[in-house]
Order: sequence, then C-alpha cells, then structure tokens
Amino acid sequence: MPTEPVELLFRKYFWAVQMACIAMAALLTAKIVNLFVEEAVLPNPSTPAALVSRAVTTSRLPAVLDIERLAHLTGLVPPVEPTVVSSKTDLSSEPVRTSMRAKLLGTMRAGAPEWSLASVLDTGAQRSMTVMVGDRLLTSQVLDILRDRVIVLNNGRREYVSADSGDGAPGLATTTKVTEPGWGAGIKALDANNYDVPRSEVDRAINNLNDIAMQARLVPAFKDGASEGFKLFSIRPDSLYSKIGIQNGDVVTRINGLDMNDPAKALEVYTKLKDAPRIDVDVDRNGTIMRMTYNVH
Repeated sequence: MPTEPVELLFRKYFWAVQMACIAMAALLTAKIVNLFVEEAVLPNPSTPAALVSRAVTTSRLPAVLDIERLAHLTGLVPPVEPTVVSSKTDLSSEPVRTSMRAKLLGTMRAGAPEWSLASVLDTGAQRSMTVMVGDRLLTSQVLDILRDRVIVLNNGRREYVSADSGDGAPGLATTTKVTEPGWGAGIKALDANNYDVPRSEVDRAINNLNDIAMQARLVPAFKDGASEGFKLFSIRPDSLYSKIGIQNGDVVTRINGLDMNDPAKALEVYTKLKDAPRIDVDVDRNGTIMRMTYNVH
C-alpha cells in the first residue's frame, strides 16, 4: 500500500496541532493571571497577621455624608458652624435694622425664652423658616425672640428682624439712632369717645398693616354661639390702639355701620377707610355697647 508523503500527512492533520497549541497557550495565560491575582490578594507570608490586618483597616475609607445633597432632598437647612462672638462685640448695644433680606412673619413667645419660636421669610429666596434662640438665620445667629422682632448677631453687631423687610445692604455700625415718629403722634382726644385723626395717620396705618397687627392680639369673638366681631387684648401702651381709646378686652362689632362678623365685610371696610372723612367704631366693652368716633382731616 502506498505510503502518503510526510508533508501531505502534516498538512492533513495540521488543525490538530493548531488546537493543541491554542489549548496550551490558554492554560499558560490562565496560570499567569492566577499567579498575579494570588500575589495581589494574599498577604506576604513574611508579614505578621496583625500588621496585615492593621494595614487593611487603615486603608478603608470612611463613608462621607453629602450634607448639601441631603439638605436639598429633605428641604432642611444644612447646619452651619456657630458664630464666634468676638470680644469686641458689644452685646448690650441697641440693635439696628437688619441688613439681611429677611422679614418677620410672626412669633410665638414661651415662658422659657429658649422655647420661643419665630417664623421668618427669606425675601431673596422667597422661603420661610422657623427658628429658635441659638439657631442660624441666614448669615446671623438668633439671640432673642420678642413679640414684634427677632434680635440677631450679624457680622459682629446686634440687628433686629421685623415685619419690615431688610434691604440687603451691607450695613454699617452707627452710633446715631434713627427712629420713626411714634404711632398716633398727631391724634387728639376731644373726649373719651371722640378723636381728631390726621389723614396721614390713617394712610400710615393702612400701609403698615403688619406693624399694626403686632401691636395687639386680635381673635374672633362669639356671643350665644354666633360671631360677634373681633376681640383685642395684649394691647401695647405705645400702640395706635391705645392712642385711639381702645382697651384690652374690647370687642369691635361694627365699623361705619358694617358688622364685623364676616371677613368679607371687614375687607369692604378696609377699602373704604382711605377716603372716609369719619370713622365710627362700635365697641362692646364689658357688655356695654359704646361708639368711638374719629374725625379724619
């Protein structure tokens, strides 16, 4: 039987030789990779176990909380490092109007000052916030919460946040105290029930309703289960109410003939006060109905 030439036989079975070479190359590559992985994972046999454990422990990075992102997701104000009061800060100085863009919305006084609350509007971001004594308020720290203002420490000086929004100016310390004229300075009492009131006082009151609201507490009053009007108490001695003869416990039942038992009527009175030459206010004082008359000129 004729024998196939060696060259022909080699060509015929060359695929088997190729497969064997590929298998050997793959096995060799796997062993090399395994060797490197083992070298990287296993500790050096000559290194004590305690040192290896310590090295692994110290190389582990602690988890870091992203405070800014958390505040954005929850809507909470991120904590800020407390303000360090300089030894040069005079905490007894008279507070001046704040330079921050902030406006007082209301306060709730507690027997213990540290439990008092204040609601303040950030007029720049149009966002309201509730603060207590010691809290951060924009760039300042809250020192005290009063009925009509919040005292803060801002840039080393005492400032107050009131119902009048701050202008956002940098603010310069000054020794000159600028005060507005007191409420009711031009009002003249003719007798216990009749008063002369300058038109300027009426206009000022209408344009500063937030300030007027801070001068006394007003709550709905009811009689025999029906709304009667608005009761006033906690009236400040220097307020407009005291200057026009209104007393603590008075219930305002009618103004210029309109009953005050309906918010819609109260709004109607408000729109007519600007041009009214005379304002008649019916008051229930300790069960006695009396009329207060104010002649506007």
